[in-house]
Order: sequence, then C-alpha cells, then structure tokens
Amino acid sequence: MSDFKIINPDVLKSSMMNNMEMVKQLIALFLTQGKVDFETLENAVSEKNYQEIGSKAHHIKPTMEYIGASNLRMLFQDLEQKAKSNGSIEEIEDAFSMLKRDFNAAMLELESYSTSLADASFGTEAKCK
Repeated sequence: MSDFKIINPDVLKSSMMNNMEMVKQLIALFLTQGKVDFETLENAVSEKNYQEIGSKAHHIKPTMEYIGASNLRMLFQDLEQKAKSNGSIEEIEDAFSMLKRDFNAAMLELESYSTSLADASFGTEAKCK
C-alpha cells in the first residue's frame, strides 16, 4: 500500500515517460514554483479578487494531473468555477480552505518522494564506487 494519499508516484513517473531525472526536475520545480503560485492564489482569495482566483486556479490545475493528484485537480476546478461564476465569497473561502489542506499535504508528499528518490540515487552511486 502506498504512503501517499494525494499524489501518485506511478502517474508522476508515467507523465515523465519514466525518466527519473525529469521526475526529479518536475518535483523540484513544483516545490518552488507551485508554492509561489499557490501563495498568489491565497492572496487573491484574501483580497476577494474573483478574476485572479479563477486565473490562478486554472493555471495550477493541470500540474495536479502530472503529479497524479486527480482529486486535488478537481478541487482547483471547483474553485475556478466558483470564482468564474461569481459564487459567494463564503463558498470560495470554504473551497479554498479544503484545497489548501490537500495542497499542503501534496507538497509534503512530494518532498517525501523527492527525498526517497535522492536516497535511492545516493545508494546506487555508493554501490558503484
């Protein structure tokens, strides 16, 4: 059984054509840029900026498929739809709260997976010496 509840490493590897260097690069990129993008989304929610909420949610959403986080992608989709249809700010804030919890969990899982890949690489390099 997988230790991951949000991300799916098999989907992540498959989306990068099983190229582990590309997997590592995607994870590193997402751990930095994904957090920046999410912070921008969080600011938009705080500012009640519907257009920016919809735009940022839309921007982040596809990456969720690359990391195998389909349920998280659906939460971004829901937030995007609520913002674009001018849903109540309470609905948007509630959706964002759930989304934030799962996004943070996904970041922790990606960090854990990244560490396991680095450990595996180090073990392989050590055996080669």
